[in-house]
Amino acid sequence: MSSKAPLLAVFAVLSIFAGITGVQLAYTLAYVLLLLLVVAWVWSQILARRLEVHREAPEGAHMVGEAFTERFTLRNRSVLTVPYCEVHDRSRIPGYAPGRACALNPGGGVAWTARGVFTQRGKLAFGPLEVRLGDPFGLFHKTVRLAETGMVTVYPAIHPVDAVLRPIWTGGSFGDVPHGRGLDVPPDISSVRDHSPDDGLSRIHWPSTARAGRLISRLYESQQSSDVMVILDLGRGIHFGEAPESTLEYAVSLTASICHAALARGQAVGLVTNDRVGTAIGPGRGATQRLRILEFLATAQDQGRRGIAATIAAHGRGWQGRGGLIVVTSDRQPDWVEALVEVGARGQRHLAVMVDPTSFGASGPPMRVGPAWRLALDWWIVRRGDVLSAPRRSRAVGM
Repeated sequence: MSSKAPLLAVFAVLSIFAGITGVQLAYTLAYVLLLLLVVAWVWSQILARRLEVHREAPEGAHMVGEAFTERFTLRNRSVLTVPYCEVHDRSRIPGYAPGRACALNPGGGVAWTARGVFTQRGKLAFGPLEVRLGDPFGLFHKTVRLAETGMVTVYPAIHPVDAVLRPIWTGGSFGDVPHGRGLDVPPDISSVRDHSPDDGLSRIHWPSTARAGRLISRLYESQQSSDVMVILDLGRGIHFGEAPESTLEYAVSLTASICHAALARGQAVGLVTNDRVGTAIGPGRGATQRLRILEFLATAQDQGRRGIAATIAAHGRGWQGRGGLIVVTSDRQPDWVEALVEVGARGQRHLAVMVDPTSFGASGPPMRVGPAWRLALDWWIVRRGDVLSAPRRSRAVGM
């Protein structure tokens, strides 16, 4: 029941009573109540028309984890007092609530700064904003609405994974960093080093071994022109968890980080997905390619109906000899691994980035990486809570 309903009921009773009995006091009270209702209504109407609301929202592009500030201003342009004013922000930004309550004198105003952090990627709007106010008697409430002020693009978080992927860039071994062995790129030999148990026999430099009396391996220098194709699994039903702690968000962030690291080295990078439309971004270099990839990843969703194995088979063979393939997935089915092994070329190792769904609440056993798969591919296994720029220093022996 509204606050003015009892007054309306009393006014009706007094009016009927005054009409029947002719008592002057009843007429007087009825007129006073009627005047009160009229004054309260007019007061609320004037305040709603004379209240100015402004917000200065962020613009442009941002990144998950980036802090932002927003400026709000309320000004009362009427000669009446605003006894109470409640500001409610309807922006769909998780964890962000810049609203407040205040009162305004005639001609007065109030301003404040709200701070938040982007925790969700995508196209996000600030607003709409609702300001609820009323008369001093609390009888009539009015709502002033300010429409959405604009759209910002929030890119996925980019982590410094260059140190993790350096063996791929240099043709070295993952023996000194986590999970698997590095991609053996067949380029120029830059130097030699002590042999690692993870190195293949083809990497042994026999003249240096004979001189040193111990096994010595070649250390290759990756060619800057070597291309990298990242395949992101956006298939429906393979991702688990709720954003930001979900396999999808981890996979998208890892993809953005890997592409950024390769582009920073001057390499050509492409991106292929099995989303609903089968998005494929051809290899390119520089800031323009980085922007294209980030724009897509900002809104990428797991709505694909095609398995990642079919996507690897369709694009992998055409990629042979051009560079490395990096598959980012949470699929525990083995068919995609076999497809990735199948498209491998002599002297070329591909990288499988597995975001373990069981660590995000998925039922069933984790995927086990067998010895044959570890010999054929490099592996980076990521679990919930891992620091993506510095994973655990251990070999991938299964999940």
